[in-house]
Amino acid sequence: MKNPFDNFYHVPNSKELLDIAFKRSMKSSAQVSKNAPILIKAKKKESKRIKVAIEELINRILKIIKMVPMIDELPDFYKELASILVNIDDLKLTLGKLNGILPVLNKIEREHLSRLKRIEAPNEGDQIRRAAFGRISSIINKQKNNLEYLNEIRGRLREIPSINYTMPCVVVAGYPNVGKSSIVKNISTNKKLEIKEYPFTTKKLYMGHLEIKRRFDSIKIQCLDTPGILDRPMIKRNYIELQAILALRLISDLILFIFDPTVSSGYSVESQIELYNEIKQNFSKDRQIEIIIIFNKIDLAKDSEIQYLKEKLNLKENEFYLTNALTGENLDKIINLLKERYQRDE
Repeated sequence: MKNPFDNFYHVPNSKELLDIAFKRSMKSSAQVSKNAPILIKAKKKESKRIKVAIEELINRILKIIKMVPMIDELPDFYKELASILVNIDDLKLTLGKLNGILPVLNKIEREHLSRLKRIEAPNEGDQIRRAAFGRISSIINKQKNNLEYLNEIRGRLREIPSINYTMPCVVVAGYPNVGKSSIVKNISTNKKLEIKEYPFTTKKLYMGHLEIKRRFDSIKIQCLDTPGILDRPMIKRNYIELQAILALRLISDLILFIFDPTVSSGYSVESQIELYNEIKQNFSKDRQIEIIIIFNKIDLAKDSEIQYLKEKLNLKENEFYLTNALTGENLDKIINLLKERYQRDE
């Protein structure tokens, strides 16, 4: 699914809105007969200017409101992420305040058009239009903070990655420097699809794809590496990061957990096992998500280090994979595993 906030474009500030509306208003011209009395011309001209200014403002404010999708109607993944990045209640309140000025603008238009009908001298028309513009300016200027708030949060919401809900999602987890990004890159189909980098809360999310040909069709798998999200103990996470993990859990079909049996990553085997157990527990609360265990950096790992990690995890020979992500060694086994898994779902 495309990021529902992709169409959340620049929000003009109060000055920009007023400048646009008033400039268009002053360039507008009412259709009046050349032979019409000056008083009639003044009424028509100033009525047109008020109508155009208010119509322009209402249309632009409605456009701003409609740029923001209905949060409660979003898929859970996007709803979770949106709530991480912004205060949803504040967002709803801000949009409600903007929507609330629309009937006020309509009322200003009715009142001043009514007054224009009763003028007795042409210069009174200009005075009434100026008075209308003054009230309009006051209403719009009071929305200054709301407009600036919307423009500030739009950048964060547009950074949410686009996730295809019809496409399986494989999440790659493990401590930093264990080879997660290299694995995501190397299992992506022929490197035709670039590894995309998405800001993800205060962290990054990398996405690659693996295309699997089946008997009658083909299927693409999303492969996500989540630096800063699934690479350290839960106890060291803040609320925002924990929420991000919950969001990831909503879209995950499979987890590849990457271990480094050596000391090259800077993290002990015990720490990595602790993280593995925490992620396994966290991603299995509501539904079972299979975890595939990978021992990476076999070019650097000693047999004793591999054996030690294997015993610590109580694994049999066929319950883990040995890889070298930098050279691609044995990554074909991971790809074949994914092919077999998702070809069965045909």
